[in-house]
Amino acid sequence: MMVWQEADRNEWEVSIQRALAIDVAVPAASPAVPDAFSLANPSTIERILNASGLADITLTDVREPVYYGAHVAAALDWVCRFSSTNEALRQMAPADRERSLAALRETLMAHETGRGVWFDSRAWLVAARRR
Repeated sequence: MMVWQEADRNEWEVSIQRALAIDVAVPAASPAVPDAFSLANPSTIERILNASGLADITLTDVREPVYYGAHVAAALDWVCRFSSTNEALRQMAPADRERSLAALRETLMAHETGRGVWFDSRAWLVAARRR
C-alpha cells in the first residue's frame, strides 16, 4: 500500500493550508473528518500490520510530484473537494472564504507547469507478507 508521510513533508498539504490561512483564522478540523496523514508514522503502520498478522514490513520513501489537474480551475475544483479543505471553507465567513479561495488560486497558479498543476509529495510504499 502507499500512504502519505507527515503533512509537513508534503508540499501540497503545506501549500493548501498556508493558502487557506492567509489573513483568515482557519477553523480547527473536525474529529469526524478523516485525516489523510493518519498512517504517516512508521511505528503506527508497523503496529497495525503486526496486529493484522503481517510480517517483514518494509517502508520505502517515495518522493514524486503529484498531479492536481490540467489547469488551475481543475486543480481548484479537486482541492476544494478534499474533506479537510471543504470543511475549513464551509466554516468560514463568506468574506474569509473568498480571501482563502483567492490565495488558493494563486498557490495553484504558482504550481502550474504548462503540463498541469503539480506539487511535490512524500509517501511511504509499504510492503508486508502474511505470517
